[in-house]
Amino acid sequence: WGYDSDNGPDQWHKNYPFAKGRHQSPIEINNKEVHYDSSLLPWFASYDPGSAKTILNNGKTCRVVFDDSFDRS
Repeated sequence: WGYDSDNGPDQWHKNYPFAKGRHQSPIEINNKEVHYDSSLLPWFASYDPGSAKTILNNGKTCRVVFDDSFDRS
């Protein structure tokens, strides 16, 4: 899957039938139904901005291509 015309959201249901109709992103998270799971570790994301080769904002999403040959991101 991806976000191009040949593999974007309009095509996802071909390989993932569940991703059609109301079962696709964005999803609504109902705060009243969310439960805390203490077994989950904290999640964080980090990156080295110096390893970003290209950054593209197409108005729907942001895509960053990294050169991560040094495992910094």
